[in-house]
Amino acid sequence: MIRSLKDKLMYRAWMKTLPLLCKGNWFDITILWRKQLLHKAGQLVQAHGIRQVIVTGAPFRLMAYGAELKKQFPQINLVLDFRDEWTWKDHYGLASIGAKRLAFEKELEALAIGAADRIISPDGTILQHLAAAYPHHKSQYVQVPHAVDPDDFDPSLHAEADGIFRIVYAGSMYGASEAEHYFDQVISSLENLRTQHPVAFSHYRMDLYITGHNTDQYKRKVDAHHLEERIRFHAPIPPQAAFKEVREANLVVLFIPSGNRDILGTKFQEIFYAGTPILHIGEPGLVSRTIEARRMGASIRVEEVEAELPKIIRGERVIEVDKHADHSEYLLPNVTDRLIAEVLA
Repeated sequence: MIRSLKDKLMYRAWMKTLPLLCKGNWFDITILWRKQLLHKAGQLVQAHGIRQVIVTGAPFRLMAYGAELKKQFPQINLVLDFRDEWTWKDHYGLASIGAKRLAFEKELEALAIGAADRIISPDGTILQHLAAAYPHHKSQYVQVPHAVDPDDFDPSLHAEADGIFRIVYAGSMYGASEAEHYFDQVISSLENLRTQHPVAFSHYRMDLYITGHNTDQYKRKVDAHHLEERIRFHAPIPPQAAFKEVREANLVVLFIPSGNRDILGTKFQEIFYAGTPILHIGEPGLVSRTIEARRMGASIRVEEVEAELPKIIRGERVIEVDKHADHSEYLLPNVTDRLIAEVLA
């Protein structure tokens, strides 16, 4: 994170220098790691007889380094673990590097795919793209879901019957303009609730545990509308603590910007496992279909928040969940068994 004037000056200097020194995406933080990484990895492979090498991307250039390591040590089982799209999306600066540099990134991608023994991802759409782009490697693609360790969570926790309707939001606020619109809708919904249903308003609370983003602009809006008792901001908390907050809430909100509507990120399985009713806010897609198909909650668009959120708070609209839903596929022991059987050959 850039904090000081010195950091800003260094950042500007590197952004001017790196494009002159390197091919491809100069925003990739591993762009200067190649020599030392291959040297150290080679030492470890030889010293410990390592057979399994898993390379997670992004950063994506690490995967190309993995391909080079495989060439040096053909006996290793090289697994590429894609957490995001590489050359077919605009993450990590790829949208601004130009056609020539993007072509170089595509060469790195093809090199990595060609060298891998297995290619895994928790996101099926990533594997679908790769299978279409590199059809000669179809047998190497395996979808491995995000895992939940049941030992980390206390299933006995539940929402207290204290008359407070409590909503929790835990995680990042991606999609700046959409997030602003979403938050404005929340503010408007509470303004209407305060005017038209003051009793329900007084028995409502939203706790926000926003990670990775400055929340000052949202706090200012809350303060300007005198809603600080209804919307409370908290520091980010670790997963176990977040699970406790979710379990003890009446509703957990998932705001998903349109660009991520088909991506089931790392937090989804943990929230599913919690069993708290989910209100997905965003465009229809894989996320909304999954939540509704598993009967874990409901989905509304951002522009529906102002009208629908007060109904939920008042109890006029009830978000029901299937308390007997089977989530065993992403429990850690089962995911581990699948990883060993299908990936770590």
